[in-house]
Amino acid sequence: MSIKSKLRAFKEITSWEGLEYKVPNHVYILNPHGHLVGYRKTGGGEYVQFDKPMKQFEKSRRKFIELFPVEKYMESKNV
Repeated sequence: MSIKSKLRAFKEITSWEGLEYKVPNHVYILNPHGHLVGYRKTGGGEYVQFDKPMKQFEKSRRKFIELFPVEKYMESKNV
């Protein structure tokens, strides 16, 4: 089983109303432990992968939907 098959993609859908500044909602790629391994910027930007998983990523108090297949959101080209 490949490492990509164990990863999960989530698009943030949190409503950030009431803030004085804009907070973009990105697509986040998490490993089986819930650590952030990469993300794709809102609007289909380039995929950014981290050298080490970010263990401080928190999903609490935010809203997400899961996206399939995860490989689609890890491609270097725009989607």
